[in-house]
Amino acid sequence: MTSGYDSLAKEFLAELIPEERTKLYNDLLALEEVHKLNQGCTYYTFKNLKRAFHRHSERRKRTFRYMNSLNNELTIHQIHEQHFFKNNYCIHVYFNEQECTYLFIEQLLSILKTPDVARLRSFKKVMV
Repeated sequence: MTSGYDSLAKEFLAELIPEERTKLYNDLLALEEVHKLNQGCTYYTFKNLKRAFHRHSERRKRTFRYMNSLNNELTIHQIHEQHFFKNNYCIHVYFNEQECTYLFIEQLLSILKTPDVARLRSFKKVMV
C-alpha cells in the first residue's frame, strides 16, 4: 500500500499551491513531533472526575484541512480519547473521505523534505 500512498501523495502535492504546500509542511513537522512523543503512549489521570464517569469521551485537539486545485481533500484529526481514567492519543487521516494510515503522512513528509530539483535548476548563476 505504500506505493499507492506514494502516487497519491505526489499527485496531491503537485496540485497544491506553494503557500499551502509550505503550511502543510510546517503542520506535518509539528504533527510528526507530537506523534513521536505520544505514539503508543497511554496515561491515567484522576483530574477530571466528571468526565471520567462517562464510559467514553473523545475530543478533537486539532484538525488540519487541505484542498488542492483538483479538489482532492486531505483531513487530519488529532484526537484525545478517554475511557474512564485511561487516556489515549491518536491521529485519523482521511484523503477524499477515505481513511488512510499514518504512512500517508510519512510519505507526504518524505516528498516535502526532498528538494525540488527542477526549481533549483531554474536559478541562474550570478557573477559578482
